[in-house]
Amino acid sequence: MVDTFGALPKDETVEQIRNALLALTHEVCQQLDGMEIPKKPVWTVVTPQDASPYVAMDVDRPVLSDLRMNLSIGLLRLPEYGAAADAFENDPELREGIVVDASGFLHKPERINLTRALVTNFLWRYLREGARFDWDETRFNETFDVLLAELRSKRVVLHTTLPLSNLKVAVASLDFGDELTLMPASTEELEQWLNRDQSLPGITGGPPHWDELYVDRPGVLHTRRVVIGQPRSEDVLKSFDQQPKINANNVITALRLVMNAPISVIFQENHSEGLIAFGGGGTSWGWSPPPLGRVTTLDQEKATQVIHMWQLLQKSPNIELLRLPLRRWESSLLRPNLEDKLIDAWISLEALMLRVSEGELSFRAAVRVAEFLGTSGADRKAIYDATRISYDWRSVIVHGGNSTNVAKRKPLQETVHLTSGYLRSALLKVLDLTSRFDPSKLDADLLSRGSGASSGAS
Repeated sequence: MVDTFGALPKDETVEQIRNALLALTHEVCQQLDGMEIPKKPVWTVVTPQDASPYVAMDVDRPVLSDLRMNLSIGLLRLPEYGAAADAFENDPELREGIVVDASGFLHKPERINLTRALVTNFLWRYLREGARFDWDETRFNETFDVLLAELRSKRVVLHTTLPLSNLKVAVASLDFGDELTLMPASTEELEQWLNRDQSLPGITGGPPHWDELYVDRPGVLHTRRVVIGQPRSEDVLKSFDQQPKINANNVITALRLVMNAPISVIFQENHSEGLIAFGGGGTSWGWSPPPLGRVTTLDQEKATQVIHMWQLLQKSPNIELLRLPLRRWESSLLRPNLEDKLIDAWISLEALMLRVSEGELSFRAAVRVAEFLGTSGADRKAIYDATRISYDWRSVIVHGGNSTNVAKRKPLQETVHLTSGYLRSALLKVLDLTSRFDPSKLDADLLSRGSGASSGAS
């Protein structure tokens, strides 16, 4: 048994808590002895060795979530639980806090909810999440030691899960610094999303229903952070600032740039891990979940490119210049309407290549894009012509003009495809520059080609 308890220096306090939990655990084991766990059908994912994964029904799955809920509710009827609650409440040090919520805030003992959550966590760990109902003193002591350590450190692990659309992950994992990891969804995660309760109250229909065809290693971002519980500040704004935050924007942008796909967060899930974790978890989602379209595969070659792009998004000398162009390119990538796609693409191109209104914009933009991206005279001419037509399409859309003539020169769909491709290539090239990008130098480069022009770098 542990002899010291950090903030709990008195051996008799530790012994009182231990004895109360021992009596309670023994009583719970007696009540669960011989009990048969109810079962219900759930959707699961079957992964054949030489075929694509598919969704199938598992008709004989134990309902462990119901077992845990019944265990928690039943505690209030047991005198042994009352004794355990008294032991936690009577200690002056533990009165300052015994559980940490998903926002990192420490909460004081309160037997109806807070203390009951702590004791339920303890019992569920001892029961090995419903796998072992027998009494085992060694297993009890091991679980109790973990509880003491966590009460002493006030630490919990906060997990955030971000399932992504349009992405299959064909690598084991991809790490972005110390916090973010991209992995394929596990079978347990897919089961949770496939069997999600869609009857949540409110003005929305609940979190989006998981697409049953999207089960072949879909991409999921994970964060794992160790948080030390802090008392909630009386200042509401300060309390909000204390809450752990996650920013996956650069990772999503890097994935979009490399994969050229509208990869988006479908929803966000949060849950906390540990015996002193309170509140379980929660799910948040937007008004319009991203549609699932063409799924792109992240293999090892692409994974290396994504990490490189993620690093550039943090250290490129042109990152401030690129903020608006990148944001508008991503907006264009996500829009379903072709006209909206083109307008966003041109806002991005103008911010990248023109910056200020000078001269005849369509000519100047086309010249600079062609000079920056072209690899030969014929290639530059093709880019120039396509960009001029694209700008004409932009003018027709913005000013509500007649599109008949410009459509004869090039259809809108093809124009959007080419313009988006040029824009993405330009963004990638500027990000890879080791010096500041100055689009005005492209005009001089065009005139002095062959004399060591720098393609816009300064």
